[in-house]
Amino acid sequence: MAALKEIDNSLVTVGSPAEGGCCWTSFNPAAKTPTDATTKMSTVGDFESLGELSENGFSEDKSITSTKHKGWHGSVVLSVVSEEERKYKVEFIEVNRPSVAKLRYGSKNVTAGEDGSVSKILDKVGVNETYPLVFDELESNGYLRRTVVEKAAVESFDTVPHKKGDLLVYGMTFIALDSGDGMPVKIYRAKPAMAAAAAKN
Repeated sequence: MAALKEIDNSLVTVGSPAEGGCCWTSFNPAAKTPTDATTKMSTVGDFESLGELSENGFSEDKSITSTKHKGWHGSVVLSVVSEEERKYKVEFIEVNRPSVAKLRYGSKNVTAGEDGSVSKILDKVGVNETYPLVFDELESNGYLRRTVVEKAAVESFDTVPHKKGDLLVYGMTFIALDSGDGMPVKIYRAKPAMAAAAAKN
């Protein structure tokens, strides 16, 4: 492994959506999530595109709750992490895409019409489902970056204003759940196959 320079501006990056899609999910509980950054999601079985996101992209938040233990003199002598949470905020703008509507209303409550877009939604109460989420980004330095949330549950929904001239947006906040291995989120990063091959020549 090559050693990094003490300062290397090529490690600074701006994120943008990857070509061909930026967010994916599956409604199959047995779906296998990708384990690299380069496999095209369109070839991963059971995953569906969630279309374009708003200009805000997505945001991730990690919070830690600590239990602080104090000594006799009142100063903190030990801090123990008692709770960790990872949340993802996303705004979907293709509201008539069935996969997006299923995230908001439940996978069994959305019907697609002959043209493939949403034709009927049943807004039932008590929908409690979990889904994997995969976010694909292209860094400005040429690397692909893939964030894989193995198991996510919707924690909250944004208000959807139906106002003249305003874009309909389904904003949702997801909480990442432990899928059993203690690592609810995995991030993969690699050069695209074509770029890597060109660099070797």
